[in-house]
This record gives sequence, C-alpha cells and structure tokens, in this order.
Amino acid sequence: MGEKSYQQEGNLKPGRKRFLRPIDEFFMVMMRLRLGLLQEHLADIFRVSESTVSRIMNTWINFLFDNCKSLVTWPTREQIVCNLPKLFTGHPDTRIVVDCTEFYIEKPSSLKAQWMTWSEYKHSNTFKVLIGVTPSGMVTFISRLWGGNVSDRHVVQHDECLPKLSKGDVILADKGFTVEDLLPADVGLNMPPRVSTKKQMSHLEFFKTNSIASARIVVEMKMEQIKNYNILNSRLPISEAHLSEQMIFICAAFTNLLPPLLK
Repeated sequence: MGEKSYQQEGNLKPGRKRFLRPIDEFFMVMMRLRLGLLQEHLADIFRVSESTVSRIMNTWINFLFDNCKSLVTWPTREQIVCNLPKLFTGHPDTRIVVDCTEFYIEKPSSLKAQWMTWSEYKHSNTFKVLIGVTPSGMVTFISRLWGGNVSDRHVVQHDECLPKLSKGDVILADKGFTVEDLLPADVGLNMPPRVSTKKQMSHLEFFKTNSIASARIVVEMKMEQIKNYNILNSRLPISEAHLSEQMIFICAAFTNLLPPLLK
C-alpha cells in the first residue's frame, strides 16, 4: 500500500477520530463471531451507532480474513503420516476427509437469490461450504461459499480441492460424494459402499461401512467445533452476506489453533 504521511511521527490520521481503541474493536468483532450478538446489540454495549459497528465489522473481518490464510495450509503426505491417529490405521493413505455443511441465512428479496440459496435438505435458504480436514482434524481446505441448492458434486468439481491432490492420495467422504469420475489419475475415493434398500448389507459391506464411519467422525467433530462460533448457528442477516465467506473462513481457521481432535 505504501507509506502514508500520517504514519510518520507527529502527524495525525485525517478523517473522523476513532471512538474505540483497536483492542476494543477486535473484542467487538470476536463477540459477534463467538457469541453471535447482533450488530444492534453490540452498538448498545459499546455505546456507538449501528453504522459504526458495521464499519468496524467490514474493516476487521477483511483484515482477519487476510491474516488467517496462513492458518489453513496444505500439509505434506509425510506430515500427515507422522501424525496419523489410531482410528486411521486402516486408512493410511488418506490425505483429506471432506464434507459439506450449510448455514442458515435470511430469505433474500430477489427471486433468483431465493432459488440459488434454497436447500431441500434444510428446507430453508442456506449457504453451503466444503470443509476438508486431515486425519488428526486440522482444517486444510475451505471452499468458496455456494448457494444451498448446489450439489456436493458440483462444489467438488468447481472448487480448488482436486488440483491439490497427488498420486496415491485418497479422499475419505460420505456416500453423497459421487465424484469418482472427476478425480485425477491415481487418486482414490474411500466412501461407504452403496447398498440397495431391497437387500441386506453383506458381512464385508457392514465392516467397511463401520470402519469408514469411525474414521469420518473427525470431520463431523470439526464441523461441531466450527459451529461453536454462534454466528454460524443463527440465521445470517442479508446485510452481512458480503462478509459471510470471510466469517466462515475465520471461524474455521481459528479452530486450527486448538489441540488436535484425534491422536
């Protein structure tokens, strides 16, 4: 950005003076993310106008988003193998465990936006995001934000997860990820076998399903950890839709500062 004249000693920054200290502004943003308090409530708590809260949110969310990117990295296969949990001894080639999750949003006024965000699964308007974690539970991939009507296959196909995979890698996923034909050469997909409702599950299918479900629990635990940020448990206001992707990324990235989920 280059140096500004007001950054030099003795010069003051032009424009309106800040009412809150930077540490107080950061605290306000974290209260919004962690507790899910609305901007109107935060304005009352900090004795500022709602427009001031909105301005602080815009600045800090984008600032945190840029600085949290270093928390979400793509580890090498050697790093994953060295930290492979006991639950994954039967799946040693797993590079990433993936799943999609959805977050409720206010109903948009635009009919097109209503259609794009309508989720038959949630029976509501939602945003969808693909999360990928290592076997130990560290977030290594967060997709862009998609409307709730998009399929899991579409998200995998049109985001940047597949190009990151290397020869010999295996993706661990649920039944809905019918993406075998999209995978690069020599990249495997490990998911529960598809069983017809008209016949009983075989002995081998039962134990394979049980083994994969036991390992996949790590991504479900991570989703629960991410949704401990209560802003993602409430209905996101349309007024904050332009910040939704950044806020979800920040919440997911912050969980990488916690201890591993599995050892």
